[in-house]
Amino acid sequence: MPKADLYKISISDGRVLLRIPQQLVGAETANMDEIQAELHLKGVDYIPEQLQEIYNRTTGEFDFLTDFKTTSFTLQIELSKDEGEAYINIIPPREEGDPLTLQHVIAALKEKNILLGINSKTIEKIIGERIYYEPVLVACGRATVAGKHGFPELLFLPEKSRPASGTHVNLQEVPVLQKVQEGQELVRVELATKGENGFTITGKLITSAPGKQYRIRPGRNTRYNPEGTHIIATKSGVVCLNNDSISVEKIKVVEKVDASTGHVRFDGIVSIRGNVSDRCSIEAVRIDIGGSVGKARLRSIGEIRVAQGLSGTVVQCGSSLHVNNMTDAHVSVGEHALVDEFVINSNIFCGSTLQVTSASGYVSGGVLQAGNLIRLPNVGLPGAETKKDVAEKPASDAPQTILEVGISLKNRKQFNELEKHAQESLHSLQDDLKEITSILDEMEEIGWNEERIETLTELESKANKNVMSAFSDLRKRETHDGINDLNRSTNGGVVFITGKIPAGTAINVRRSRFNVRENTTDKAYSFAENGIQAGPCKELMKRYQQYFFNMPG
Repeated sequence: MPKADLYKISISDGRVLLRIPQQLVGAETANMDEIQAELHLKGVDYIPEQLQEIYNRTTGEFDFLTDFKTTSFTLQIELSKDEGEAYINIIPPREEGDPLTLQHVIAALKEKNILLGINSKTIEKIIGERIYYEPVLVACGRATVAGKHGFPELLFLPEKSRPASGTHVNLQEVPVLQKVQEGQELVRVELATKGENGFTITGKLITSAPGKQYRIRPGRNTRYNPEGTHIIATKSGVVCLNNDSISVEKIKVVEKVDASTGHVRFDGIVSIRGNVSDRCSIEAVRIDIGGSVGKARLRSIGEIRVAQGLSGTVVQCGSSLHVNNMTDAHVSVGEHALVDEFVINSNIFCGSTLQVTSASGYVSGGVLQAGNLIRLPNVGLPGAETKKDVAEKPASDAPQTILEVGISLKNRKQFNELEKHAQESLHSLQDDLKEITSILDEMEEIGWNEERIETLTELESKANKNVMSAFSDLRKRETHDGINDLNRSTNGGVVFITGKIPAGTAINVRRSRFNVRENTTDKAYSFAENGIQAGPCKELMKRYQQYFFNMPG
């Protein structure tokens, strides 16, 4: 219990008053030694028997103890717990001797180790206006000012569609394919601030939290302006966002892809208004399909978006995939997979998150693997059998659904290979630069000749390739870093199923297996000390909701 609740000493009009509340049985009581110590500190002369009488009486009211007969000022100084503020209460003597001065008060403050933030004007006002028996704030530290996060201003979007200034922007949720012209400013990046450090009145430094820099980089056909404040387009085309970079790409619009068009391979964005037929393939930086896709192959280093469904399709997607539904598909996605309606007998492997968004959506059969998080409304086909039916039905007739979260060994191996390749490219670049420097030094001495110039040109081309290779590998590795960081914070990943979960569903978290033994609903499966545990989705969903995202149309 705080000391102020056990007793209170008040000095007013030259009288010392003591209040001790009535003591409850079993409760903490005022300590006589502490009372005497405080009276001594205040310079109070008293009759011990009078103090004992008040202590025993415990009326709960202020009782007169003695007259205060000092000839010097008493300065009561209190510090806040965080040492951010100091208050002074001045008690004048009964018979005033030497006057109170600013130097006297400051010296008393320094004796209490109060060194910074002393307000001399306030102290002078207290002395001049004789503000006594009233605690007044006379010293104050400086609070920290947190640094502001950096943010982008997306100038390529119409002004009404831009995110509000200063807000966090997830590039994968930004509508793109906006037409831009060569030289047009695409993005202005507001840099993060470091913040301002603070201090306590006792001189302790309080460090501020710096803001986080927003990371968006120029990609193909874009560059920084000379001042480094804006990313601008170096060619006309349409905007494409991929991971943390912005590029400007050419776009190829195709009505449909079938036997009449053959395979489509394009170094830019492919936009298909209709369907993609069986035995066709599409390779591009980004792929947008307005219809459905049959037993075809889709391959993109960036995003793939399919307005309708995949049926027997093989997909390789470097960034994120958004599709309405899929059946008998085999899908590999670098980051996020977003399905609107359902997934049937398909194998999906994605680096970070996988979700089916429709409240009535479902997955049935196949293997669904994500590096971090899976969120599903239901498992099993609509109109699922009752528990009794499931028990009577042979297990071989019902497709088993396997859900798995956790960084796969394949992804870990890929991460290590990217790091290795990046280092090799950097070492090769260093060798190239040494050779270029050597040739330049030699040519300064003996003069220029065509053979040396040709060698320099070859070395320059090789060095450029090594730079681009290292840069590309490092960017991919940074994406893996983000996935790995989220995996650590989720302790291996979480599977959320908000609706029905039939018996026989297999859940794998951190390579630990959990078999659902009976029909259930609304479960989040995560890893704990004793293996996989199941609990309601609501609480865990609040914690990880921010890591799921929506890809705009």
